[in-house]
Amino acid sequence: MPVPVLPPSTALAELATAGEHHAWLAGTTGVFTSRPSAPLVLSWTGETWREEPLPRLPAAASLSGVSATAPDDVWAVGNSAGRPLVLHYDGTTWQVVGTPRITWAKAVTAVRHDDVHVVGTGRDALHYDGTAWRLRAALSSARESLQTITAAGPRHVWAGGGGLAGAGPATYSYPVLVRWDGAAWTEVAGPRTERGHVARLAATASDDVWLGHVRDTEGLRVHRWDGTQWNPVPAPEDTGRLSVHGVAAGWTWGVRATRGTFETRPAFHRWTGAGWTAVALPDDLARASASHVGLATTGATTWAYLKTAAGVHVLRHTLP
Repeated sequence: MPVPVLPPSTALAELATAGEHHAWLAGTTGVFTSRPSAPLVLSWTGETWREEPLPRLPAAASLSGVSATAPDDVWAVGNSAGRPLVLHYDGTTWQVVGTPRITWAKAVTAVRHDDVHVVGTGRDALHYDGTAWRLRAALSSARESLQTITAAGPRHVWAGGGGLAGAGPATYSYPVLVRWDGAAWTEVAGPRTERGHVARLAATASDDVWLGHVRDTEGLRVHRWDGTQWNPVPAPEDTGRLSVHGVAAGWTWGVRATRGTFETRPAFHRWTGAGWTAVALPDDLARASASHVGLATTGATTWAYLKTAAGVHVLRHTLP
């Protein structure tokens, strides 16, 4: 799909959808340059992707997450000047929304227009109830953080990340998983994974939650919640050395590398119910080295993004 020309310093963070015909891509420009970084949001107009006019900010800023309940209710979060940055789109304009302070905002999920959660580092998360933002205790340790969040309803919100234990050379990371029941966050048992962190969560229903777990340099391992227990999902089979970076409901994405090279080709796989099937990319992108790979899906329509030396690319996949 057509995308505006973006500077090479652009870093992409997350996609969100609201129905089959509306999508948003959040990221940051000016990364690793002498210029201050600035938030970026692209939106799908039905014909092309366009860059959204965002409020001017007094300091450098970045975006790490985006979520939407409707075309006129979109939330994007990140950080600026040591404070969480929360932006809201009401169908006409983007506005900066003031919130209580948390250490670092990393992810957002909008369940409804009056039910929004933001998570990140530090013990507290943010919750909007339609009237005001409030701090909600989410973690038990200051050495833990949350980096992904998903919701299957007001009482079924999941957030995951990791924590650090030990000291010095003996320091190691461990996965953290918490759940919001409509009143409070509580820690819950995840898959039996002792090390690493929860990198990605995606829910379609209270009894259908997809979880991606990373340990050290290994690729993502996928598990699926059936309402009672976590079940491992076999990894996609692929040629070359595959590293899975993310999981959505019925999709994975990542990169593959040919042995002996440092180039990473984009790789997307769709769950058929019995296994994974590779989804073909346009020839020029299938051969390109890629980074910043991601995806969001409504079920029938799936949007994916990736960044190559030629710039940012956004793809659309529609089930027949």
